[in-house]
Amino acid sequence: MTEWIDVVPVGDIEDGDHRLVEAADTEVAVFNLGGEYFAVENLCTHEDVPIADGEIDADDCITCPIHDAQFCLRTGAVMAPPAEDPLTRFPVRVEGTMIQVGAQPLD
Repeated sequence: MTEWIDVVPVGDIEDGDHRLVEAADTEVAVFNLGGEYFAVENLCTHEDVPIADGEIDADDCITCPIHDAQFCLRTGAVMAPPAEDPLTRFPVRVEGTMIQVGAQPLD
């Protein structure tokens, strides 16, 4: 059974923005993409740089602020090198009025 961690109330993360939370001793970035929520470990898999500091484009991809590796926030997939490994994803749900992230990664 998945343990769920409260992040913030629905509406507290603006579209295109994120919040950070600790899950499984890992910093997780929870993103709002057009009213859908996605959570990934807050590290670029290329150089262990906080990925949440990157820019999000119209295709829901985030670009690492250091070496320009690009990832899909919906799937974690690498969209552009130099990264080779996908982002680690975490489950997200809305329970009542609260956004929650699962304590264990999906991948």
